[in-house]
Amino acid sequence: MDISNLAAGQGRTGVAGSKNVAVYNDGGSLIVMDNTCTHMGCQTEWNASAATWDCPCHGSRYHNDGSVMVGPAEAPLRRIKFSIVDGRLEV
Repeated sequence: MDISNLAAGQGRTGVAGSKNVAVYNDGGSLIVMDNTCTHMGCQTEWNASAATWDCPCHGSRYHNDGSVMVGPAEAPLRRIKFSIVDGRLEV
């Protein structure tokens, strides 16, 4: 997944290796999470206007760092270990 142009304050979903990931640039580092909603397993989407990860299935919302903002999800998005190689995210 190319993250070379992911600016501070932006998030993006995509595939790295075989994983669906949610990536947020907090201005100092990247936060990389499994993009699977912890409620029922749907894929979250980046909401640029609110800077949140939103689940289209049942309305769960997560802060940009993956912590739960609004349920029904009770657990945060799972963090993933990663590396950056030539501007590409690898997990």
